[in-house]
Amino acid sequence: MPSQSSPPVALPGFPKKPMHHLTAADLPRALERYRRLLDKLLQHEDGWVFAKPVDTHSLKLRDYLSIIAEPMDLGTVSRRLELCRYPNLLCFAKDVRRTFSNAMTYNNKGDDVYESAAKLSRIFESGWVSILAALPSPPPVTVHRARLKDELPWLPVDLQGKAVVIMKDIGGWIQEVDGRVEVDFDKADKATLDKLEWLLALAIIRKCRPLDSPSASPFGHGVIPGLSEWERGHVREG
Repeated sequence: MPSQSSPPVALPGFPKKPMHHLTAADLPRALERYRRLLDKLLQHEDGWVFAKPVDTHSLKLRDYLSIIAEPMDLGTVSRRLELCRYPNLLCFAKDVRRTFSNAMTYNNKGDDVYESAAKLSRIFESGWVSILAALPSPPPVTVHRARLKDELPWLPVDLQGKAVVIMKDIGGWIQEVDGRVEVDFDKADKATLDKLEWLLALAIIRKCRPLDSPSASPFGHGVIPGLSEWERGHVREG
């Protein structure tokens, strides 16, 4: 039955400005940590409750979608993780938390589903603290810029082209001189640096996984996270 009380108070989350940073080299190890924590939730005796989307038709939950605006389940999180759909740790944690907060919003406190969600949420938050503790602190922007400046020229040619597309709309810091593209990295903002970081991550994942693997791209169907509508139409994997 839907809860008549207000939604539960949100569990502790991230600060508005993330205090941790994943470089391309950190990504494979971080994804493995995410996977282990997610598997722990799915293998819990109550994990099956959240392993699939809520079947509103079979359960006759006619009001579910009017109460829950963004359904989520751990099975969907697992598939997104396998396809490397999460551009950062915030997005992964947000989907896991949404799975449990939805259950605690729709069901009354004391109901089996509510209590199972609360229990698994506590397990997740405890494990998440350990993951955060293992992450490196973000480098100074100047260091980040310098490293990308050194590493981007070594990208495969197709990914270098995608890097140019990402950078081209940032006025004044990319130009063509004598047929060569020159970049003024001092003008790169953090959002753009993060997109370029994901190109480096893609290059690393390509080395780790066959190119015909459905999970070969960290962008999910080849779409780089955070791009504009125009960019999504022009930057594709493969």
